[in-house]
Amino acid sequence: MGVVDGIKSASLFGKLAFFMLAVALLFIYIAFTTTGWGENASGTHWGLWRVCSENEYNPGCTPLDGWALDWWAATQAMAIFGFVGINIAFFLVCLLLFTSQCGGNKEVGMGAAIVCIITGALLLIGCIVFGVKFDDRYIDRFPNNKHELSYSFGLAIVASLLEIVAGVFLLVDGLGKGTSPSG
Repeated sequence: MGVVDGIKSASLFGKLAFFMLAVALLFIYIAFTTTGWGENASGTHWGLWRVCSENEYNPGCTPLDGWALDWWAATQAMAIFGFVGINIAFFLVCLLLFTSQCGGNKEVGMGAAIVCIITGALLLIGCIVFGVKFDDRYIDRFPNNKHELSYSFGLAIVASLLEIVAGVFLLVDGLGKGTSPSG
């Protein structure tokens, strides 16, 4: 079974889930690796793993490994679960659509659906924690230097929502296959 044949033979929900997961995969790769989760007017940018500065007197990046903030560690952990989950779900959907051994296999589809829903929800929880605590931690301490959420934060939210919706589509698709009469 080739790529074109796999897409043609897939159900509408399977196709939608594949394309949603492909977009979610792109967005989470960008969000996971960039320093665009938060920023301030002085040119400091926070990512999950490092903080970078555009300040001409103090340029460069500092790793955030081992930063002793529980909410930051929780955000990192939830983002890791979401990142890995999107990768696994996309792999399972590719197996479902493009291999003859897994094509139409209800168990693979349901497994991908469960992975999507659970890890998408975990990623969304991590984004919520970051959004709530980033404001509390920085805006209250530095009232003259406003800190704002940025593009990577938004991409991570969109990726989590796409992953959850793709999981629901896969779930509906799998449940629909289970109700067909056997001949």
